[in-house]
Amino acid sequence: MKRKLASVSPWILAAACTLLAVIIGVFAVSNYSREKKLMTDALVQKGLAVVRYLETGVMVSMRANWQRPGEAMYSWVDHVQNVIDQIHNQPDIHFVELIDGNGVVLAGTNPERIGKRIDSESLHFLKRTVGAEPAFRIYTVNGSSHQAFQVTRQYTPRIRGPMFRSNQHGKSMDMMFRGHSGSEQMQTELAKMDREQLSLLVELDLDQFNSAVQRKLLEIVILSIILLLVGVGGWLSLLTLQGLRGSQTRLQQISAFNDIVVESLPVGLIATDSDGNIRMVNASAEKIAGLTAEQMITKHPASVLPGEVAELFNSSRHTDSIHINKEIVLRTDENSRRSLLLTVLSVADSEKSFIGDVLLIQDISELRQLETDLRRNERLAALGKMAAGVAHELRNPLSSIKGLAVLLKSKTVGDAEGQRTADVLVQEVERLNRSISELLDYTRPEKLQIESVDLSTVLKQAATLVGVDAESLAITITTSFVENPILVNVDEDKMKQVFLNLLLNSVQAMPDGGVLAISTEISSNRLVCTIADSGVGIAETNLSRVFDPYFTTKSDGTGLGLALSAKIIEEHGGTISIDSTEGEGTVVKVALPVV
Repeated sequence: MKRKLASVSPWILAAACTLLAVIIGVFAVSNYSREKKLMTDALVQKGLAVVRYLETGVMVSMRANWQRPGEAMYSWVDHVQNVIDQIHNQPDIHFVELIDGNGVVLAGTNPERIGKRIDSESLHFLKRTVGAEPAFRIYTVNGSSHQAFQVTRQYTPRIRGPMFRSNQHGKSMDMMFRGHSGSEQMQTELAKMDREQLSLLVELDLDQFNSAVQRKLLEIVILSIILLLVGVGGWLSLLTLQGLRGSQTRLQQISAFNDIVVESLPVGLIATDSDGNIRMVNASAEKIAGLTAEQMITKHPASVLPGEVAELFNSSRHTDSIHINKEIVLRTDENSRRSLLLTVLSVADSEKSFIGDVLLIQDISELRQLETDLRRNERLAALGKMAAGVAHELRNPLSSIKGLAVLLKSKTVGDAEGQRTADVLVQEVERLNRSISELLDYTRPEKLQIESVDLSTVLKQAATLVGVDAESLAITITTSFVENPILVNVDEDKMKQVFLNLLLNSVQAMPDGGVLAISTEISSNRLVCTIADSGVGIAETNLSRVFDPYFTTKSDGTGLGLALSAKIIEEHGGTISIDSTEGEGTVVKVALPVV
């Protein structure tokens, strides 16, 4: 449910809040208008009640006066004023006035206004009445901010009907009326007023009306505020849920990012919890340990990891040590070893409580191999410098020896044994001089004549040069080159020397015949040349030394051929590698960057 609510669009939320505000506004206006109408109707009915009371009171007063023949007859206006004086005692009635058609006050609660004309606005208000229908208004008293409620209705003196019918004793009202001394005057006055357009004006106090309306308005405001608060509360709740959803999404993204980072680390990582059980393993750790994460998760390190690794967890837990470094050599199989650098970190929470260990595993086998190669190269460099110096010093004596041998041969003419001895001496001097030249070529840098060359052409030329020797040993040469010419920037003569040397080694490794396969392919923007033979192969113990100077398994070899070839390939920015199985054959790969 939370997820569904959090997925609601903010626009829908805004529309819902707008609709709620409209509903609240309509509800408030409707209630206010209804309450105001009810209070207005109540005031109108109260004003009409005063008018009806006045009419009835005047009739009663006149009847009482007429039924007393000996008493003086009062004027009709006096009767009206008498009843108005009685009404004036009501606290919520400001005034009651009888006004003629010209706007003159005939009778009223305020004696000062009797006989005076009302203002034009009030006269216009009085003329709004039609027949017995009342008119009303909320009137602002002149010169003040005080408001009052005025109700008016036309008033006709009741001089017909029941007043002139017989009373309960059978006497007519005309008979009772004639007994008074002012009967003729009263009849004349009533007849005159019957012809005039008279109005009764009642002004009521608005305090109770305003108080009731204000109370209702306050109730509406309070209810509206409550509804708004409910709506705002719902809105805030929905926003909170959306914020929670956003936070959860961000946390999931951060967690996924952290998982990706941990999984992509080139360093193996194994984490344990406070109970010492494995809880996290990344891909590098799986590769180094040779186990999957499923095989290690929830297991104790001692049950799945080598003893030298597992004991690091035991030594770090519940101790003051938080950082342990150790280098071990781990044997993965009979002929392979790996050098590992192990780092164990104890992890604590914000309260410094132990929550687990993290083991970082770094494979430094290549680093250690590079260190070994560096030390070997340093020794070879020193040896090369020494050999170059020695070779330079030997060349002059060799030249003298060769000259004396030639001289000796010229002095032993007719002596066959002497001639052979001199020839052998000259040949050995020349062989020694060639070895010195190779040694000097290996130790001194060469200036390469770089040009763009199709390497397939160089390989074909080298294969042609060894073709006669291969044919004599029943060796089959096969080639497989890339279709389109691939250019590389090399010294063609030096590269021909390299491949000729490699092909001769392959031919010499197959004295009983076999297959010599030559191929090229493109890999990672490099041209890879592969030379594979089915010869005697190289022993595993000698495989790491084949590029060392003066290392050879041939009785007549100098041991500088492969070393010099590797040097030339490196000077061209390429690599050379040899993979061989004794008794099965050898594969040599040369990789050079393409143009």
